[in-house]
Amino acid sequence: MLPYTRVLPSGAWTYRRGVPDNLQAIIGKSTLTPKLGKNEKEAVAAWPKVHAEVERRFREAEMLLAAKSLPEPKLTELETYLKVIAKVRSMGFDPHDASVDLDDPDSIAEADSRSYCADMILDSYPVDSATGDPKGVTKADTLLVRTLSGGAPSAPEPTLEDAKKLYIAEKIDGTELEIKKKTQRLERVVGHIEAALGRPPTIPRFTRTDAKLVRDHMISLGTLKPSSVKRELNVVKAMFNHVITEMQLVGCMNPFAKLPIAGLNEDPEDELRDPLPDDVLNSVRALILNSANDDLQLIWRLLEGTGCRLAEITGLRVQDVSLHDEFPHITVTWHEGRRIKTNASKRVVPLVADALDAAKEAVEMPKKGAMLFARYGGENGPGNASGALMKYVRKVTDDEGHAVHSLRHNMKDRLILAEVSELEQNLILGHSLGGVGDRVYGGTPAKLRASTKAMKRAFGVEELGPTTET
Repeated sequence: MLPYTRVLPSGAWTYRRGVPDNLQAIIGKSTLTPKLGKNEKEAVAAWPKVHAEVERRFREAEMLLAAKSLPEPKLTELETYLKVIAKVRSMGFDPHDASVDLDDPDSIAEADSRSYCADMILDSYPVDSATGDPKGVTKADTLLVRTLSGGAPSAPEPTLEDAKKLYIAEKIDGTELEIKKKTQRLERVVGHIEAALGRPPTIPRFTRTDAKLVRDHMISLGTLKPSSVKRELNVVKAMFNHVITEMQLVGCMNPFAKLPIAGLNEDPEDELRDPLPDDVLNSVRALILNSANDDLQLIWRLLEGTGCRLAEITGLRVQDVSLHDEFPHITVTWHEGRRIKTNASKRVVPLVADALDAAKEAVEMPKKGAMLFARYGGENGPGNASGALMKYVRKVTDDEGHAVHSLRHNMKDRLILAEVSELEQNLILGHSLGGVGDRVYGGTPAKLRASTKAMKRAFGVEELGPTTET
């Protein structure tokens, strides 16, 4: 018995095969009914060839269907190229090799299939009556037909837009709010590049001169300090490093690497804020302790007594506060609710004097969850706490250099006046440690003991007595 066959009343034989619903629009029929012959003998002889032809048409229609999901609009040339390459592979063809071996039947059959698919794509477009050519063919379909007919051309060079999309997809992570902020920052920096260069070159053709033009444009705006320009350009530098590595751009140098910035202070934090003068500090402290909610009062006292960044305090968990250790301290570390600034920021900070009392009060307060300050422990916590505290600061001073962050500079001054070593200052404030030995050697207990002694000296607290060996 021959599958898909039917004998007509006249005695003639036909092949009858239903076309799958998803292929009917491409093949143009719901049923295929080629003739097999006038009798059974002719039908048996013709059936293999007819069946093979129907199978071929189905296979090529499936390939063409796979090619119909072409790239969306607003894709870059490289994105379009990569999607077309993927589509040709999904159709079962080599996108880079369309050569034909005339002595190989399989190679000839594949060439016919490629030609058939290319013709079907072009046949889906209206014909220009003057030229007889299809009109309105998209760039994606033009590239697809070219790839099917003669193999793909060389890939286009990645653009700034390609680099941005790749960096967002593969390097930007964190909470939803963090991803939003990082993406907005990257978009802003790319906007500076486009404003400075007009139509930026492709990544491999970006020069050092182009990078300097971007830097100079950002400085000329007058709204960015040198430290801010550096931070923005660090984002660009990271984006270039990533696209150069991931797209294997051999011989391509990062034009933003080690780009000099005039007027840059080596410690950008010093450029942003000033220490609060004693009278301002005392007035703001009194105002907060008399008017602010309990959490803000304790946060301010911990900021003043530790020199930590605001997010480092609002992001504390109860488990990060060690009150019963030989040297009471807080642990600043990464956790799911809070990211820290740098590796150097991960540290233990001694609790002495009023900061120790504030930490004890904070731990004893009623808690909901693991955060020390639940009201300010979420994604928007640091911003909310900063806004609330700044209202009190601005009631005392209008100086733009005076802010909550100024308390870090007050701590820096305390440590300097107490003649604390630079290493111990960096351990307390979370600045980068100098030499390799400082970074690598020495255990946490020893460093904590030294920094506690330094902190007590800075606050005029009785220093540690001699240790008793056991």
